[in-house]
Amino acid sequence: MTKPDPWDRITVVLVTRNSEAILPSSLGSLTGARRIILIDAMSTDDTLKVARACHPAVEVLSLTEDRGLGAATNKGFALVDTEYVLNINPDTRMPEGCVEQLARTADANLNAAGIAPVLTNANGDVDLSVMGPGERHHQAIAMPPDGPFCTWFLTGAVVLWRVSAFRDIGGFDEDIFLYNEDTDLSVRAMQKGYPLIVDPAAQGDHFGGYSEELSLKSRIRRDRNMMWGHLNYERKYAGAEEADRAARQAVRKCCGEALKGAISLRPKKLLTNVAKAKAAYSFLKGHTPWGRS
Repeated sequence: MTKPDPWDRITVVLVTRNSEAILPSSLGSLTGARRIILIDAMSTDDTLKVARACHPAVEVLSLTEDRGLGAATNKGFALVDTEYVLNINPDTRMPEGCVEQLARTADANLNAAGIAPVLTNANGDVDLSVMGPGERHHQAIAMPPDGPFCTWFLTGAVVLWRVSAFRDIGGFDEDIFLYNEDTDLSVRAMQKGYPLIVDPAAQGDHFGGYSEELSLKSRIRRDRNMMWGHLNYERKYAGAEEADRAARQAVRKCCGEALKGAISLRPKKLLTNVAKAKAAYSFLKGHTPWGRS
């Protein structure tokens, strides 16, 4: 009797932006994938050409507006009709057997929302962060337990999500542009009563940290929205008073750093901190992200 192939129940979802250099390793490791939904956030390089050449199962959804990682990922999930989604970053690689092991663990824990592997970074070190009950911020650990364990946080780099649970949780918060979107989703999963599991028997590679050259406009927008997203996360889980305190502190710190950037003739430092200070000030004034009314 032929053993069922877990890939029949898994759709891959990933978001790209100028990722041509790293896609061959990532997509090339997904040899068993039946369907790969690639949401492209306005790449200006050959990302789409490379993606289609790397894997025959790639389907492309090209965005005309970049609203952040969470919003883009939600669009991919909306197109899925399988039981599971393997949500990955393009700077990851799944060695043989990793995804199959994640599926086995998910099948053995039917109440779990997400299962993640233990990732190794480019230096060969364990890249794993966890969070405990009642905590708002995750911490790195150097040595994972021997077997599967529950955590209150799963990094967004690689997660096998149960689609029904992901949708019940509400998907990613689209008011968080980048960073903390995975922390926020993890917190809401736990609040809904869904366990999150890391399985050390599933091993993956996270060779990330790649960067692209951003235009001045893109850099300012990214830094502004990253700060706003951080403060929005604090407001959701620490309360308005704590978030406002953090915003005032950010204004003071970033203004000081911007001044240092101006004096030292370091334009990137100047612009980054001006953008962050403006975001914190806008947050205090009650403005919405991305200039939305």
